[in-house]
Amino acid sequence: MLTPNEIIKKSLKEFKLQIVSNKREEVIKYLDYYTGTETQKYIKQYFDTDAFREIPQYQANITKKFVNKMSKLYTVGAKRNIEGAYEDLTEKKNYKMKHIEKMTKLLGTIAVGVFFEEHGGKKHFNYVPVYYFMPFFDEDAFSPYAITYPNFMPVDDAYNTSKMTYSYYDSERYIKYDQDGIILEEVPNESGVFPFTFFHREEQIDSFFVEGANDIISANEHINITMTEMQLGLRYQMFGQPVASGIVADQNLARAGSNEILMLGENGSFDIVSPKGNINEVIENIKLQLELVALNNHLYITFSDTGGEVPSGIALKIKDVERMEDYQDDKEMFRTFEHQLYHVEHELASYNGIKLPDPSQFKIDFHDVEYPMSTQDSILQHNFDLDHNLTTEAHILMKNNKDLSLEDAIERIAENKEINSLLMGNFDDIEEPEEEKELDIPEGSHMHPDGSIMSNDEEMNK
Repeated sequence: MLTPNEIIKKSLKEFKLQIVSNKREEVIKYLDYYTGTETQKYIKQYFDTDAFREIPQYQANITKKFVNKMSKLYTVGAKRNIEGAYEDLTEKKNYKMKHIEKMTKLLGTIAVGVFFEEHGGKKHFNYVPVYYFMPFFDEDAFSPYAITYPNFMPVDDAYNTSKMTYSYYDSERYIKYDQDGIILEEVPNESGVFPFTFFHREEQIDSFFVEGANDIISANEHINITMTEMQLGLRYQMFGQPVASGIVADQNLARAGSNEILMLGENGSFDIVSPKGNINEVIENIKLQLELVALNNHLYITFSDTGGEVPSGIALKIKDVERMEDYQDDKEMFRTFEHQLYHVEHELASYNGIKLPDPSQFKIDFHDVEYPMSTQDSILQHNFDLDHNLTTEAHILMKNNKDLSLEDAIERIAENKEINSLLMGNFDDIEEPEEEKELDIPEGSHMHPDGSIMSNDEEMNK
């Protein structure tokens, strides 16, 4: 018989395990909807099994479209002020951060591990996003000191039958263990750095984990159900449902086709009927669901049948004002995460003999969203900025070609000026034909064909 203390401990343990299990199922579901992987398994419970003998389940993927639309910080671009060795170490950081931002918007909270690696003599940081993990806390309920997470498995290897493995990390050690809790590997963390930073979609309130894109996932699920129902209706509405009365009892036919002969009894009848559902109303309902979830995330959508003129940049900016407010909030939040990442990078680089500037000197500039401008407006804006020393020709070139550094842009402009001056010099060397000088012919005289000037009286005497 269990004591009260044992009952309490057991119930708390089971409660926590249930929470952990539910969280993992939620993460898997969100990732499935983002990648469009087997999403039919989430709606099949709402349909009779026989329905899917008629049509397959509909699998729309609006989740990826909405999440990507909401994740613009690293798509627009970011520039860090640390150069030199840091640029070589973080060559793929912006590329990785694009994905990390999207997963943060999707899942709400993710962990990002920073690991120092060396391949072929080239040193770099590897950024590993962890979607599902269990954090462990000491006194601060919002700052974990350790985490465990399942390792990636080679699921595409049909011959791999190894057990599921997990990793444990803190600032002192790394442990790898299997699903039975057997420790497979344990090594000290010699750097003394806890290599994980935690990204959140918004400010934490009463829990370490922040809610993800649950409204988008829910809308995606409802749309899949509605579209599946509509496809079923279309199937019957297009070809109709055979209905017969007076069939001979021993036939017991559930369906009839053009190759079936029906034996109708006395006063029997045969007809083909279609459902009375309105397909246009179903489509309008789906549009409403899309518009509501877009509005909830400060986005807007347009449909191909709405028509209308292409809006100007000013009109787009006014329409997108709420989204721009979210964008500014995201900049401040991800700037904090970038500082936390740099602190880890600085400690790992120092441990591996690479000196980076102090974390207090780190700064990151997220580029602003640029709305479309006419060519004339763009020229006026650039001229204004140049006249008032708000920018340089090099920065304008960098804006048009984001692959160029400041030094590359300055060099490119200098080369262009030199080439243009040479070309202009060649044009200047070409002698222009002399203009014919007008002769001053006295009044009462005219020019003779031989070139001499004669008076009219002389011409008459001659």
